[in-house]
Amino acid sequence: MKIKNIEPDSIAEQLGLQVGDKVLSINGNAVRDILDYRFFVADQTVEMEVLTSAGRVIFDIEKEYEDALGLDLEDLEIRFCGNDCPFCFVDQNPAGMRDTLYFRDEDFRLSFLSGHYVTLTNLSKRDMNRIVEQQLSPLFVSVHATEPEVRKFLFGIKHDDKLIEKLAFLTGHGIEIHTQVVLCPEVNDDLVLRKTIDDLAGFLPQLRSVSVVPVGLTKHRKGLKELKAVTSDYAEQYLDIIEAYAKEFQLKHQERFVYAGDEFYLIAKRDFPKAECYDGYYQVENGVGMFRYMLDLFDEQKSEFPAKLSVARKATLVTAELAAPLLRKKILPPLAAVENFEVELAVVENNFYGKSIHVTGLLTGQDIYARLCQMALGDVVFLPGNCLKDNEIFLDDWTIFQLSEKLSCPVVALQNDFSEIFPNLNL
Repeated sequence: MKIKNIEPDSIAEQLGLQVGDKVLSINGNAVRDILDYRFFVADQTVEMEVLTSAGRVIFDIEKEYEDALGLDLEDLEIRFCGNDCPFCFVDQNPAGMRDTLYFRDEDFRLSFLSGHYVTLTNLSKRDMNRIVEQQLSPLFVSVHATEPEVRKFLFGIKHDDKLIEKLAFLTGHGIEIHTQVVLCPEVNDDLVLRKTIDDLAGFLPQLRSVSVVPVGLTKHRKGLKELKAVTSDYAEQYLDIIEAYAKEFQLKHQERFVYAGDEFYLIAKRDFPKAECYDGYYQVENGVGMFRYMLDLFDEQKSEFPAKLSVARKATLVTAELAAPLLRKKILPPLAAVENFEVELAVVENNFYGKSIHVTGLLTGQDIYARLCQMALGDVVFLPGNCLKDNEIFLDDWTIFQLSEKLSCPVVALQNDFSEIFPNLNL
């Protein structure tokens, strides 16, 4: 593993290590990636073999367990996904986007490090042993179905990938797992969904949660298998079914185990459950409980809003179509109650991916600009932060700085935290 940075005043700097040197092994164990490095370097006594410009050098290091060496190593070489899921968003992108948006990753290391969902279809016995040895937990797994033929269809595979055996091995060795089901009408719902949930429940308590989220279908589906979209009636029906499952598990296991994604509630125009219904918010980054968390946080924050601004200010809040009614009902009134403050909601239609896509995370710079360029924006525009990568770049390669320049107005990203509105009004 190549060293790409060395922290000042660190053990690594004291050893004389240089950017470009390569860490070969630690205590006799080959270092394949950052996870190996973190695992093996945790010992108090570390024998580290490094390839330097002068050749191979072995460093004997004595340190406390918690002491870091101060090395920043090269990024992971990510594994490619060989599945062919008919709802994979990578395959539903239009042509002409940046290369990284066409790369399908399937890497258990990213699941542990960043919460990426993986299918485990390419997981080998060696991988599983490593996960257990290094206790790479929790992992986040896309299951979608456990019924073999449905599973083959949804993953575009022809073989039995031994999911149940893999889950049994991992959970049996103490690995915590959270799973998701992308629900596709008339494919993996009804009795298939029931079987999937029952099969996964067999691995309680180490398999901790199942999220059920609606399939997302863009207008760019040429050559893909036909799937049906989730309608409001379907969302109503399956919210009732998921709630019934959850109540069963609540009685037996003191947690609900099965959770519906927020998008189901928005499509069905239903209120979100209370916070206690999400237990530990296990999959909030997957859009499960995110709105409930946001609304509860907002209820706490609004008591700190100023009663009056000393100078009149106006702000524009950007949202997608699905969340707009909720923001109008719950968020805008307390903001508008602040004297000398005007707030306007800009609802952006998704022309880039198609009108069937209504979520904020898939808004693009060009669609936002098309909506805002004809508006009187006021002093600042606030965006939902989840439509940006690294708080800077949209899916269509527009940047937040580019959008701001074209609008001649400051643009600020909010991370589901409305307390940042007033400090950004330049009062």
